[in-house]
Amino acid sequence: MALWIVTLYYSITLPSGKLRLATIRDIPRISIVATAGFFYSPTFAWEKRYHHQYPEDTLKSYAKRFADQIRDPGCIVLVTEDFYLPDENTKSGAIIPTTTDQEHLQAGDSVIVAVTSWQLPPESRYFGQFMDQEDLNSSDSPIFDEGLERDKDMSHSRSLHELVAAEEEKHFSHHIIIDRVVVHPAYWRRSHAKTLINWGLALAKTDSTKTGVVANPFGVGLYVSLGFVKITTIGLRDKEEPPNEVGGVILRYGV
Repeated sequence: MALWIVTLYYSITLPSGKLRLATIRDIPRISIVATAGFFYSPTFAWEKRYHHQYPEDTLKSYAKRFADQIRDPGCIVLVTEDFYLPDENTKSGAIIPTTTDQEHLQAGDSVIVAVTSWQLPPESRYFGQFMDQEDLNSSDSPIFDEGLERDKDMSHSRSLHELVAAEEEKHFSHHIIIDRVVVHPAYWRRSHAKTLINWGLALAKTDSTKTGVVANPFGVGLYVSLGFVKITTIGLRDKEEPPNEVGGVILRYGV
């Protein structure tokens, strides 16, 4: 079992049971959930235009992203679990290469079905308190790379990340930022995303910190239902004919 060092001087309950902190051991499953769920995000179509040719690269990119965040003292990564559905990958348009872990799963096993990651401001009292100590203390921690990134449109990816980074810097100074929220499509409409977000909002409240998110347009309704307020919209368009477009909505909680 992974260990964390968390000094709970504040009124926040450490996640447990079906809602828990992610560990490095979770990365293979997290990459599957991310690929299956993010497939339906407009940013996926914008950034990972060649996913169907190179699905392994998509898995590797999400594995690298979430592994880096689990190991980052300025991030918190949460997961929720549900009962495994053997036909889950038929519920997503993404291509999910079969892994060894999947081959050993049985119907009804408890598996990760949703993930969220949060970025803390440097002054947060929780900075560095949610670290996976087993991984940090290991002499043979697994290494994750992004593969060859053949699934990406590099120009699209660069322009999107530059835009989001600039908007977060502009609007979310001293905020806790929701970086990513994703639920495997086979387990949609079970309140997994709401559960993950609500825990983070409770954390932000005890830290006297506002929360910000750059959401894809399809997720705005969920955030508004939880009390977020829309600040503005952003968008990109390339030079192809017809042009490809991608957009997002900036929202804040705690205004």
